Amino acid sequence: LHKEYRRQRQMCIRDSFKDEFDYFGPGDVEFADGHTHHTPVASDDEDCICLAVTDAPLKFNKLIHKIAQPFLKI
Repeated sequence: LHKEYRRQRQMCIRDSFKDEFDYFGPGDVEFADGHTHHTPVASDDEDCICLAVTDAPLKFNKLIHKIAQPFLKI
């Protein structure tokens, strides 16, 4: 689970993923902003490949993700 600080665009390249709001397949683009709290989950069919672009760091809710964030630079 994470929250966007500002804006995030995520395009599904291969397979699919879903969050609490919608389902995204190849070529679909998700738009999230500072009011969006969501948990994207990849489908079980294949590996999901997405391109994600943000204009600020993500804000994670779980401690393990907060600890890993500086090392992963996300």
